[in-house]
Amino acid sequence: MRKVNIYITLFVIAFLLLPFTGCENALEEKTFTTLSPNDFLTNEEDVEVLLNSVYGVLRYSDITRDAITLNEVNTDIHIERNGGIFAANELMEEFLWTSSHSYLQSWWELRYKTIYNANVVLDNVPDVDMDEDRKEEVLAEARFLRAFSYYLLYDLFGPVPLIISSETAVTDRPARASKEEMISFIENELIFASEILPVEPPRNEYGRPTKGAALGILAKFYMMTKKWQNAADTSLEVMSLGKYDLFTSGNRTKLFSPENQRDNEFIFVANMSDTPNDNTGSGWLSHVVPSGYQWQYPPRAIFAAEFKLRTEFLNLFEADDERLDAILFKYVNANGDTIELGEDDARSLKFPEYPNQDISRDSGDFPFLRYADILLSRSEALNELNGLNQESVDLLNMIRDAAGVSTFDVVDFSGKEAFRDLILDERGREFHTEALRRQDLIRHGKFIETAIERGKSAEDFRVLFPIPQTEIERNTSLIQNEGYSQ
Repeated sequence: MRKVNIYITLFVIAFLLLPFTGCENALEEKTFTTLSPNDFLTNEEDVEVLLNSVYGVLRYSDITRDAITLNEVNTDIHIERNGGIFAANELMEEFLWTSSHSYLQSWWELRYKTIYNANVVLDNVPDVDMDEDRKEEVLAEARFLRAFSYYLLYDLFGPVPLIISSETAVTDRPARASKEEMISFIENELIFASEILPVEPPRNEYGRPTKGAALGILAKFYMMTKKWQNAADTSLEVMSLGKYDLFTSGNRTKLFSPENQRDNEFIFVANMSDTPNDNTGSGWLSHVVPSGYQWQYPPRAIFAAEFKLRTEFLNLFEADDERLDAILFKYVNANGDTIELGEDDARSLKFPEYPNQDISRDSGDFPFLRYADILLSRSEALNELNGLNQESVDLLNMIRDAAGVSTFDVVDFSGKEAFRDLILDERGREFHTEALRRQDLIRHGKFIETAIERGKSAEDFRVLFPIPQTEIERNTSLIQNEGYSQ
């Protein structure tokens, strides 16, 4: 059945060049403004440029800020104060968001833009005369990126329209897929990609998805849908590739430093630009540091907006946890005064400054998936399947040992539930500022519960966000999520 793209009525793409590295001949950026790819898509070089357009949206400049707003400001980790974005963040913090929230609209549009660009690749590349092995990889990359976009959409909105063709007709009104259709599609696409994509990045270009990325996101999707056996088995497949390991070369916080940006713990990332004055990097740090903060690599902008960590969350850490070294508790301002950051005022500097960055943009990659997540996913899944067991504890201890904190024995836990609670706390300590907390709390059945404990009027239906109102108005076949007005 022919589907539609619900945003773009003309094929006009300004192809975005992802800063892949590792090959001698860098890809040259081209811009095409014709209505048909048949007019230019004639060889392998054109295919590579077309494929790069699919990657481009993953590295948009505010991905970290937007992801934290949607996935941590409504949890026990972050709050945001001041600046022009405070109104949007306050709605998230207070569980008062509506279908008109601008960040929901942006997230929806960006994911579907990636899906559309992937569909253009999938619809046109099969007819191009090029190396068949590379063609197979290109199609697998596009199918992975499309499936990953649907994974992100499903996480926030539940089932959405499955658009699987770049063809457009104004009379088409795609309805939302069923839950079963959505789950089956994402699973099958990720399985397909995992069977084609190599262990090393295609063309040896960092940032492209690999077999490990496809399997890893599939494992995460199994966790999201509580298919515990599949999650445990698929996590083990990633572990068995022999490609990934935990960063243990020094303080745990150094994993995110410039010299370790491409460590084997990173499985799939938004590969940001490391070109000076390139405005495609993340603007996270400028949204975090307090007024008067002295930069390591000035000049840097300090925005009025301030993302801060809840003291309640920081109390989950043990005093000797190396991961606390990524938290700003005090600083010396331009006048030489030491400023102590008090209650609910500490800042996450998990993604540190880089020397080669724009005045308000950071060149550090944003991690979608790390090996630590694979280990903790298998640990959690095995606990759900078998109850408290030695392997689950051993996997948890690998993370804790890397962070420099004490490890556990099986006898330290009263049972399955106690270990489950510890896993949730450990995931918070390990993955804060990586936009995973909302998903984790929902899976553990604590997203609404912990919000109510913080004094929020959080209704059960808010485990899903509403379909953006503009999409409801564009497409009369879309049915709004329960609890939200149509």
